[in-house]
Amino acid sequence: AGTESVATIPNASDVDWVLVELREAADAASATSPSMMDRKAGFLLSNGKVVDMDGTSNLQFNNSLTQQLYVVIWHRNHLGVMTSNTLTESGGIYTYNFTTGATQAYGSTDAHKQIGPGVWGMIGGDGNKDGEILTSDKSPLWDIQTGTHGYLESDYNLDTQTDNKDKDDIWAPNQGAGSQVLD
Repeated sequence: AGTESVATIPNASDVDWVLVELREAADAASATSPSMMDRKAGFLLSNGKVVDMDGTSNLQFNNSLTQQLYVVIWHRNHLGVMTSNTLTESGGIYTYNFTTGATQAYGSTDAHKQIGPGVWGMIGGDGNKDGEILTSDKSPLWDIQTGTHGYLESDYNLDTQTDNKDKDDIWAPNQGAGSQVLD
């Protein structure tokens, strides 16, 4: 439920944690927080895939569905994102690729952004985790942590440093964005 932990990071490709939330609803507009049926922490790999606590296996949930399945991904300093389409099962595995286009996230271009040619990703810059990227994510947060190194809320580009790249390349262009995940 987000309280998982490991003694060591199990895979060199693991770049961060995410919290994966399953929501069961008739449609995306009904996939509000009360429709959450489970959630679990997983590792985010450098290729964008989310894996289980061993660093390589598919994330495992044991739930039975009666409606449609939607997924929300929460990250420590990016806006949460929810699938716009229901997930489908193939061979016992549910997969979803947010990266392939604007319409993959609920809220379209307000929910995620193009981060490279033909590649879409989460919107960074929400260091205080309030669901909006505002001045409060820069001051005092970024201002205090600038020049430091480590696992920091203001390390918006995830390079283990808080510097002008985080502010200029991630926070500033995303200022004013807000999460489209339904409450």
